[in-house]
Amino acid sequence: MDAILLIADADVRRRNELRRFFWDSGFLVAAAGNGLECLAELVALEPHVLVIALEIPWGGGDGVIARLNDGLPIGRKPLIVVIGDSPLRTLSARTGVAPCSCFSTPLRNEDLLDPIGVGLAARLLRGTEDRRRPAQAHMTQVLRRGCHVRLRSS
Repeated sequence: MDAILLIADADVRRRNELRRFFWDSGFLVAAAGNGLECLAELVALEPHVLVIALEIPWGGGDGVIARLNDGLPIGRKPLIVVIGDSPLRTLSARTGVAPCSCFSTPLRNEDLLDPIGVGLAARLLRGTEDRRRPAQAHMTQVLRRGCHVRLRSS
């Protein structure tokens, strides 16, 4: 089973770097360069994880997250990770996302893996992920501080 990660970032260089990093880490990866593309991809793909930059054009990261919370017609709400140039408290306050899922830039890509792995594992344990979907993530092994999630079929 595969887990889908959507990256929404207007910075093409950072978006491509994150895309390569997450692909190499085992995710199926999609990308969007603005808020409208992001909303379309959320509906089309129903990703397990959304890594979103607060500063994306055409709605902003906070606008996309507000739309998700207002009932975007998708089957499941993705795990949300916010990145941005603002301090963590500002990112959290503007988006309503927990501070542990907010990261100020510049950042190390590796810093995103643990919260994503732990978040996906917690959803599996709580049973909030639909186990019938073929794009379901599942744990393969426990690493350092969290869980490593097997995402892409080998």
